[in-house]
Amino acid sequence: MPGWCRSQVSPFFAPRLSMIHLVAHCFSPQHSSENRSALLPLFLDFVTREHAEEMKIHEKFTQFGDLTKPHLDYPLARQMTRHITYNCGPTNSGKTHDALDHLKRAKKGIYCAPLRLLAIEVYQKLNAAGVPCNLVTGQEKRIIPGATVTACTVEMTTVESPFDVAVIDEIQMLGDDMRSFSWSNALLGLLAPKIFLCGDDTAIDLVKKIADMTGDTLEVKRFQRLSPLTVVPPVGSLNNLRVADAVIAFSRNDLHQLKSKIETERKHTCAIVYGKLPPEVRSNQAEYFNKKEVGADILLASDAIGMGLNL
Repeated sequence: MPGWCRSQVSPFFAPRLSMIHLVAHCFSPQHSSENRSALLPLFLDFVTREHAEEMKIHEKFTQFGDLTKPHLDYPLARQMTRHITYNCGPTNSGKTHDALDHLKRAKKGIYCAPLRLLAIEVYQKLNAAGVPCNLVTGQEKRIIPGATVTACTVEMTTVESPFDVAVIDEIQMLGDDMRSFSWSNALLGLLAPKIFLCGDDTAIDLVKKIADMTGDTLEVKRFQRLSPLTVVPPVGSLNNLRVADAVIAFSRNDLHQLKSKIETERKHTCAIVYGKLPPEVRSNQAEYFNKKEVGADILLASDAIGMGLNL
């Protein structure tokens, strides 16, 4: 540093400028890695002594930005010993029914659904079975006096209230590109000693890794399909539709066109279900199709029925 400049440096800045000069010098290309290794402890000691508060702030920001240990973002859950039961099986294997049986007996519980329709279905089933149950989705909230159980969409899961039993449905959605955060948030953060996961076997390895990370115990229960699943020959034409068949399309326009065509030409009554229908309408349509004697003949639906909706 030039003499004229050095003479005007205050005593407060002098050691800092000296250390900065030293660091810049020792990390220059002409110095060997041995020299740099020798001088690095001196620099770290200086920073620790002279910039203690700044180091603490830096450490907090580093921890905040570290996404490699997401389980540490849930300190209350990490203080618990949780047992996770993975009910693994295909559709119509009884895996969710088993989990809901445990939920019915809980003093306080929560069911986390992948769809509003499923949350509504469980809400209705539990209340019909004499278990007061609330409903919480992004579109509506129904609070039942004295309810001890809540059926919610997984995005509405609370990780701040304690429960005795929690059920997370369609756990394989941990691998979904758009919605996986909601499932990981529920799995990592739910404050429940007993957690039941329902889904297929594609997420087992990931759940095992998460359980090892969190220190939770894990039990895998296998379920087999209760009724056979067979592939029938191509229908070929709407003329071959039979009562209780489902027709799937992927736009509202297609669904309404099919409804008009089937009811006009085939004289079948149709229920219709798709994601953007109001929740009450979807629920009524599902119930309409499920009534064997007086219900609709044919179900028209989008892939809204693809996650275990009981139809």
